Amino acid sequence: MPFETTEGAPLTALPLVYRRGRFFQVAEAFQYREPVSGAVTRIPAHDLSAPPTSGNSTDFASVPPFLWGLIANYGPQTLPAVMHDSEVTAVLETPATERLARRRQADERFRIALVDEGVHLLRARVMWAAVGLESWLRHGGWRGRALIAQVALGALLLVAMVPLAVIASPWWMLALLLPAALAPVFWLRDVGLVVAASYLGALYLPLVAGAYAAAGVETVIANVVWLVSGRRGPRPTAEPTPAWRDEYLRERPAPR
Repeated sequence: MPFETTEGAPLTALPLVYRRGRFFQVAEAFQYREPVSGAVTRIPAHDLSAPPTSGNSTDFASVPPFLWGLIANYGPQTLPAVMHDSEVTAVLETPATERLARRRQADERFRIALVDEGVHLLRARVMWAAVGLESWLRHGGWRGRALIAQVALGALLLVAMVPLAVIASPWWMLALLLPAALAPVFWLRDVGLVVAASYLGALYLPLVAGAYAAAGVETVIANVVWLVSGRRGPRPTAEPTPAWRDEYLRERPAPR
């Protein structure tokens, strides 16, 4: 088993403390041993006396609630996600110039761990692409925004290609090649991420749009019920975004 206790024994259980909302705290440290290199990544326990802020908690896989029917936020991906959360927090303690490179390493380790834990290859690649885009968004500056824009345009082009090929001309099917052809022009080092995110984005876009619309309909109905029942309880609100914690999004000063 790739996940172990700090003594090197197979990890059969992970003690967690539920801190309300969507956050948990790890009560005991554990480690991950990479299957090929044997390199060990240690995941420390959280400070249980402190509140679940500033990297002192995990929400498992940060999947928007309306997508839990497609990709659950816990399951075989739980231990890789807890490890990734820990590494993401540690990255924020490094100089800003090093963060993207360190996130690349953490993201790749996350992908390998997902496969090790039994997540199928497509799902593991989807989750890897999602955290890879988040890495570029948080630490890539203007280049990160450009990368994400190219991925978004590529995915939209692939989705639009199907009706255009049916209605206008089958030559539109050649658009299938464009995201893969353009990726190495601008992103030679990250061509795998750009290509995977573009094609997987196109694959999942209809599913995500449908789930988002269904969540919106549910919220409208829930609000009608809330009004008819005399506004008992809290007002229903949609939660369409990942629970990226403040410490993920907030830039921390580099250590001196």
